Amino acid sequence: MKKKVLLLLLVLSPILAAQAQYFRFGGKAGGGVGGAVGKDAPSEQINRYASAHVGLIAAYDFVSPVTLQSELLYIKKGFTYSNYEANQTDAYSGDLRLNYIQLPLLVKLRAGGLFVEAGPYGSYLVSVNSDVSRIDLSTAGSASPVILGQQGFDRSEFQSFDYGYAIGGGLAFDNGVFLGLRHTGGLRSFSSQGLNMRNSVFQLSIGYLLPGIL
Repeated sequence: MKKKVLLLLLVLSPILAAQAQYFRFGGKAGGGVGGAVGKDAPSEQINRYASAHVGLIAAYDFVSPVTLQSELLYIKKGFTYSNYEANQTDAYSGDLRLNYIQLPLLVKLRAGGLFVEAGPYGSYLVSVNSDVSRIDLSTAGSASPVILGQQGFDRSEFQSFDYGYAIGGGLAFDNGVFLGLRHTGGLRSFSSQGLNMRNSVFQLSIGYLLPGIL
């Protein structure tokens, strides 16, 4: 169902653009929490981790209360391993950070100062950072776990491209400032090693849009 909605939004985008009233440009930044979901991301072993984003906005406002908005964001996703059972002998503990360039394409509905938004996103993995330790599985969860060493991750262990959906809403002021709350969910695994683990991020943003340009 989610994929059908995303496909419909992509089909409608050129039609809406043909009726554009004016353009607006701006930027946004904010934070939130990232995590992983999926069969291989059990909630008791995968914790959410602080996320951040910053980027540019191009919006097309229409005579009707509809806006077509694209964004170019740099976004930090990731999660925290909490005694994650990696194999029969090792557990992982620590932070894994996935850094992306992300391009959402959103349809927004406006009602006074309020708005809701939804649409697809695509992103490219720029880099991977980790501070993950390998722990003896038999001592995981104890007061003094046995640390076997650091667990490094190579970029090749992750998919270069990610895609999914974004849905949210917020409050826009007459002076161009806006506040937004958004959830983005991946529709493919970010692992290239056969694991079912997808990105999930909740974002809180503040941004500014310049006055319209005809």
